[in-house]
Amino acid sequence: MTSTAVTLIVVIADIGLVALLLGGLAYAARAERRPAVLWIGGAGVIAAFAVAFGLARAGVFETTSSSTLPPAIAGGILVPTLLGCALLAFAPVRSAIARVPLQWLVGVQFYRIVGGVFLIALAQGDVPAEFALPAGIGDVLVGLAAPFIAAQLAADGVERAWGWVAGWCVLGLLDLLVAVGAGFLTAPSVIQQLALENPNAAITSYPLVLIPTFAVPASIVLHVYVLSRLLRRARAAVRPRIA
Repeated sequence: MTSTAVTLIVVIADIGLVALLLGGLAYAARAERRPAVLWIGGAGVIAAFAVAFGLARAGVFETTSSSTLPPAIAGGILVPTLLGCALLAFAPVRSAIARVPLQWLVGVQFYRIVGGVFLIALAQGDVPAEFALPAGIGDVLVGLAAPFIAAQLAADGVERAWGWVAGWCVLGLLDLLVAVGAGFLTAPSVIQQLALENPNAAITSYPLVLIPTFAVPASIVLHVYVLSRLLRRARAAVRPRIA
């Protein structure tokens, strides 16, 4: 069972992330002069958090070493991630995202430093090192880099900072991939391969499970939105030369 301090950090950080996302939606709604962007988008963000929180509290994602089924947490990560990325298929969504300053979409991921909570949980003996070290250190480094990349983007513009932003996004996605992979390999389930003497049951239980089921999908989606903006900018820069 995780400590009260860890529980508070995780819950407050997730609520803070909800507030940050609502702030971005509010900015887009004002820029687009379409209040529906905030109401519909905000409802989706709040619903995603409420569902993740409710399922976490109900123990839906908890796993055991005797289970022969794939971990339920896989769906908790995959479904919101795919839904968030699929929104890019809709022109109004792309238009709203384009209104949000690119440096905000980058800098907002400063919240990733909260991944350092895994290192606190490690020190308390709640999670194994095989998971906590790559997940915690990776998140902290990506989070610390976010405001610096955002500042460079604001100062130099997309054309000059394109490589730095794209590289940061790739590293951020790789960090999430490693963290999720380490979580699956250390948590008690049919696919556990690491930390066999100290299974990572905490990552599938409340409160830590809120990170992979809410914060991780949100982070992946933000990276995808940034990369989509970069790619569209690159295509727009190349098109006149071809013509």
